[in-house]
Amino acid sequence: MRRPPVVLAYHGIADVHPRHDPVRLFVGPDTLRRQVTRLKSRGYRFLTMAAFADSLASQDDLEATCALTFDDGTEDHLTNLAPILAELGVPGTVYVCPGLFGDPYPWCDPAAGVRLMTSEEVIELSGQPLIEIGSHTIGHTVLGEASAEEAYREMASCKERLEELLGEPVPSFCYPRCLYSPACPDAARRAGYTSAVTCGARGSWEPFALKRQVLHTPDGPVTFALKSRGLYHGLRDTPPARLARWATRRHRHRAERVPNG
Repeated sequence: MRRPPVVLAYHGIADVHPRHDPVRLFVGPDTLRRQVTRLKSRGYRFLTMAAFADSLASQDDLEATCALTFDDGTEDHLTNLAPILAELGVPGTVYVCPGLFGDPYPWCDPAAGVRLMTSEEVIELSGQPLIEIGSHTIGHTVLGEASAEEAYREMASCKERLEELLGEPVPSFCYPRCLYSPACPDAARRAGYTSAVTCGARGSWEPFALKRQVLHTPDGPVTFALKSRGLYHGLRDTPPARLARWATRRHRHRAERVPNG
């Protein structure tokens, strides 16, 4: 069976109660461990995004190749993610925003107590042999309508800031919210990156608009199987899948209207 290359995108790796995670961004440590183990059982090898981009540029055979990426740089990337990757012996790329270091994580309920890593924690994480630190703009700036110069300034300034902090090259970039204007791919190249990733139904195998499959809290084994094979979005837009989603929403809406007791 064909095993296509895949770039998987995660956010927080922690058990966060759904009421505190409205966007369903957090995947539990045990779930991540199962998903990576499943890919290993299928014979996949794992690369950082820097190594993935180098292989792409060299036109290497990328069949059965996976890059694991993690957006935003929540504190659990140091406390939970790094030990799991070390345990499984696989690398990962963590995209961070240096202008937000130490801030509360804005995409979940403050009651969850989740925050972004501090600069000291990012330095500590970068010292892990299986971790690559990537750039995610200074302040999670959405580049969906950025001009060429706006995109270049944002990308280049973040790269410079992270390289000064870490004392090493930062060749990998991630578009916040996966949005990028037509000017962004060339701006990423000009800024000195070797790859820039998007997600969802966007992107291709071009190095500065690389597609990724995002994993969310509710994704079970079937959804993971589809996403890890690059099949999810193609099937999601078929008429039967749209009908199933409509029926699910209708059922949920009716259930919410039934009074308790």
